[in-house]
Amino acid sequence: MLRNRYCPVKSLGGGGFGKTYLAEDRDKLNEKCVIKQFAPQVQGIGALQKATELFEQEARRLHQLDEHPQIPTLRAYFEQDNRLYLVQQYIEGQNLLAELQQHLIFSEQKIRELLLDLLNILKEVHKQQVIHRDIKPENILRRHDGKLVLIDFGASKQLTSTVMNHPGTAIGSFGYAPLEQMQGGEAYPASDLYSLGATCFHLLSGVHPWELWRRQGYGWVADWRQHLPQPLSQELGHILDKLLLEDHLQRYQSAAEVLQD
Repeated sequence: MLRNRYCPVKSLGGGGFGKTYLAEDRDKLNEKCVIKQFAPQVQGIGALQKATELFEQEARRLHQLDEHPQIPTLRAYFEQDNRLYLVQQYIEGQNLLAELQQHLIFSEQKIRELLLDLLNILKEVHKQQVIHRDIKPENILRRHDGKLVLIDFGASKQLTSTVMNHPGTAIGSFGYAPLEQMQGGEAYPASDLYSLGATCFHLLSGVHPWELWRRQGYGWVADWRQHLPQPLSQELGHILDKLLLEDHLQRYQSAAEVLQD
């Protein structure tokens, strides 16, 4: 029992920085919530410091984006028994990778709906000067009302001149992360838009972009259409082309620009 209040019920898995549990909030009639326990699998003081910074950053971003109905709200952030914990709202639903595996590939109509939903979330996230930096099917949940929820702000970064002028650690997922993020640790709104394009490609084709990236680097973005089981309309094809451009300056620069198209 954490803080005499949050009671872990079952493990939801773990990543490089921590373990996640489904829990009940005893102060709220046993309402479900999610506990993230900071348990980094890293070596060395520098790496541990960076991991701690990222964990705290996730709590700050959730707090900052608290008002958005399609981003989990932060319930608590605290230290207990020399460990850090983050408690957030539990979202009942399934991630899009699980959905892809169950229902086969997404139709063009489904991708258009996804883009409209996610671009409106990203517009708000970027307005708060936050870059998510890890958009992929696993980090997008479909709620029971059909609305999409963007989760896992553990890699997110505040967009400041410091970030843009002093490249940092490369963070993101292979295949979904753009060149500027993987090579220089730089992140812009256009970086999230690339990851969104790679996510759409994966859902339309059933092909993980990492598989293509492993064989031909960023060359895959020039001929992504050949992996689709059915052709796309010219309009959506043009939008994905522009989302997936290798040079971030040639891509869409904002979610609003994509929404306009």
